[in-house]
Amino acid sequence: MRSSLPTVTRRGVIASVVSIALFLIPVASAASAPVTERLPESRSDAKQIVLTGPVTGGNHGQSWGAAPAKDLTAAGYMEEEYFFGGKATAFAQEGSWNIDGVWPVKAASEADYKVRMLVRRPADARKFNGIVVMEWLNVTALSEGAADFIQMQEELFREGYVWVGVGAQAAGLNAARTGLKAWDPARYESLSHPGDAYSYDIFSHAAQAIRRPAKLSPLGPLQARKILATGRSQSAFRLVTYINAIHPMAHAYDGFLIHSRGALPAPLSDGPDGRAPSNSRVRSDADVPVLCLQTEGDMITLRSHLARQDQSNHFRQWEIAGAAHAEVPRWVVETPPALDLGPGCKDPVNAAPHHAVVKAALHALARWVRDGIAPPQSPRIELDDVSAADPISRDKYGNAKGGIRLPELEAPTATLSGRTNSPAGQAGSGKLNFCFLFGLTLPFDQEALKALYPSHDGYVKQFNRAVAALERDGFWLKPEADQARQAAERSHIGG
Repeated sequence: MRSSLPTVTRRGVIASVVSIALFLIPVASAASAPVTERLPESRSDAKQIVLTGPVTGGNHGQSWGAAPAKDLTAAGYMEEEYFFGGKATAFAQEGSWNIDGVWPVKAASEADYKVRMLVRRPADARKFNGIVVMEWLNVTALSEGAADFIQMQEELFREGYVWVGVGAQAAGLNAARTGLKAWDPARYESLSHPGDAYSYDIFSHAAQAIRRPAKLSPLGPLQARKILATGRSQSAFRLVTYINAIHPMAHAYDGFLIHSRGALPAPLSDGPDGRAPSNSRVRSDADVPVLCLQTEGDMITLRSHLARQDQSNHFRQWEIAGAAHAEVPRWVVETPPALDLGPGCKDPVNAAPHHAVVKAALHALARWVRDGIAPPQSPRIELDDVSAADPISRDKYGNAKGGIRLPELEAPTATLSGRTNSPAGQAGSGKLNFCFLFGLTLPFDQEALKALYPSHDGYVKQFNRAVAALERDGFWLKPEADQARQAAERSHIGG
């Protein structure tokens, strides 16, 4: 039987990941009066932010990346788009930068900008939990993608968070065929981005527009008590640089979720200065909680194990064994139905429920920021040769040892890995293809399954023991744990 996931659909997963590897008529309606906002008092060069919205019109009559109205309605949510702008600062490296992440900077230049944010919030103010999650939208595929929202959405909706997607980078706006202006020039023509050297300050401005609104608030009647920053893949690279170089000045965010970073953080600018050292850590003197979530696939494809660090007062790292950088998830790996080939990959892509740990990570970070209760550091994924293409130590089934132990590894029916997949077609087609990030699923044959699980009840008990351990340790939440148990019970594994 298919162990389907209720909201993390295949189409949504593929669309989000393709933007990882990496929303008519006049823009402002009559209700869209400009409002000025100030940056945090901790910044000596405080500037004005002009906020405009909610934005309507355009060739498509909706924002790029708009969520399906029926999904929002079912969750009791609403969505609005706002434009914000002003003068942003680009920063330059000051002194030497080392892998410890203590990176002093100085203001280098200023430029005008105007970009967008997409806001999803509870329609009923009584359901708001007071926490705003601001995602640095991913532009690796040269368009703005809400990669973390796709994996977090059930937890966001059921706990009453506000989610804000921030278009901090130039490619999402200016890319010739895929940027906002190309997709809907009528809606987005007034927007402008001076380049990614200014993206860090723009991301600070976005938080300030939420934290201290004037007459016009992107949150409507809601008031933010805490603001968390999140970013996946390329956006996580930028968050590492933001925390190390910008946060000590801006103090715009109350906590950070770094999701699938690589060994090399993003540069501060496009010039020769501000190139972060490879294998850099998150600075250990960060004054707000930072939770870094990594998969074994990140260690293989992005070499993130080379930047692994110990816990400190405000830093924790979680490592998911068996998970790839990107995936099409199932609770139970069995065939039929046929395994998924993702974005046209040669071999079945990774099926680990990576998203369940992402939801738990959001919950853990929010609890840490709100209540001061720090999550545990997860067990580390075991490594063999750190310089090898695949540095992971593996068991007799080919699955990773150590790390967060998913039931798909503790009651295995397949080899799940973050090893490199490849496109099914010709390699030189010239089209973007991110199969190398999707990992592999190699199902066991029937003979092996019968030997492992003589009875269905035996399989279910073994699977459920692993689920219980994850729930006990805080690496899964109860809704996902319940769904996984039900999927195991409905499966045909064993007997």
